[in-house]
Amino acid sequence: MFDQKKSTNYHLQFTNEIGAGSTVLGNLEGNGHFRVGGDFIGNITEAKDSQGTLVIDKNGVLKGDVHYTNLIVAGRIEGSITVDEKMEVYPSAVIRGDIRYKILDIHPDAKVDGLLSCAALDKTNSLDSGVLELKPNKKSA
Repeated sequence: MFDQKKSTNYHLQFTNEIGAGSTVLGNLEGNGHFRVGGDFIGNITEAKDSQGTLVIDKNGVLKGDVHYTNLIVAGRIEGSITVDEKMEVYPSAVIRGDIRYKILDIHPDAKVDGLLSCAALDKTNSLDSGVLELKPNKKSA
């Protein structure tokens, strides 16, 4: 499931890239597919209507919050994550922060420390409408 042949990041044409050995400090609004192979300190959000994928490579480190349509993590993230569609977490990944997602695929060897919250559950009908209230019976003597 996580081998190179099935990995989506090998088929992406990256619009932007932070290479290994580079360090960037600041916030970024990405448009299209974006790859972080170095260190990024700040928040990364996706431009409106971009529908891109953010990839944190095996040697990539992101210290900040993320909001992107799709996210592939093989490196490290320290911060809150919001993914509108699909998130893939590879065996080498280390994530410290809460994750809000629609579809989540985590490899068993990945390390994730945070709360997981599925956005898809927000759109389903609440179970409250089907709950019956049970009242205790009064025994007559």
